[in-house]
Amino acid sequence: MKKYWRMTVPFLLLFLLVLLLVFGEQAGNGVQQGLTLAVQSVLPALFPAMVLCGMVGELAESLPIPSALTVWITSHLCGFPLGIRTLTQASRRGIINRRQAIRLTAACANASPAFLIGFTGETVLGSAKEGLILFLGQVLLSGVILLAGGTLKEKIERVPEEKPLLPVLTRSISAAAAGAVTLTAYITVFSVIAELLKGIPLFPYYYGFLELSGGLAALPDNELKFFFAAAIIGFSGVSVFLQNASYLIEERLPLMPLLAGKFFCGICLPPLALLLRRFFF
Repeated sequence: MKKYWRMTVPFLLLFLLVLLLVFGEQAGNGVQQGLTLAVQSVLPALFPAMVLCGMVGELAESLPIPSALTVWITSHLCGFPLGIRTLTQASRRGIINRRQAIRLTAACANASPAFLIGFTGETVLGSAKEGLILFLGQVLLSGVILLAGGTLKEKIERVPEEKPLLPVLTRSISAAAAGAVTLTAYITVFSVIAELLKGIPLFPYYYGFLELSGGLAALPDNELKFFFAAAIIGFSGVSVFLQNASYLIEERLPLMPLLAGKFFCGICLPPLALLLRRFFF
């Protein structure tokens, strides 16, 4: 079966290449829209936080708290895919063991507060408070996964490492720049896909399950907008899954815990966010 699949993929890619040639104008529009969204909306809200969070991810290892908890907290501050990247780096350096890394995978693929409050709240929903509500709901669900996995019960003795600030800063800027390019590329690729598929009925409602940023920006402005935004944030989209998966595959960690955690959050975050919004409003 795998042999036939490998033979099929090249022909499928050639077919897609023909489609791009036939629908070149639509594909070009998708590229323009993806680049515009990334440069004008997503990166201005995220890039400074990406630099700071890269520094937090390295310096947090010197804090006298359990390693698994440090990774979990960092994942919420940094967002995806930096949270999963921090997890895999911690696993590589032996700060957490493999069993902890696998369990944490389901709890550490989170959107950053900068993305949820700055982009989703202020830009998409028109309210920073609604972005904060989504962030609180995400933290609660991720905390449930963390506690249910029993990850914090395992402890690894480690000696806090002193890291010079200047190298940490330069590495964080370089990593943020690379992350910005990668994020822009994913947004653009999926924007092209969206441009080719936008004629499908109700496509704006499930575009976000393919690509997070573009899908959120494309949501219709009606009473269902907050509900669908919460569902999209919970699941995070195929694009974000692929970005996270690239780090896990590199460390030979399984993908199923990540997928299970995203489905759990995608189902549970909308009703929880609505409940929190009623409480806060």
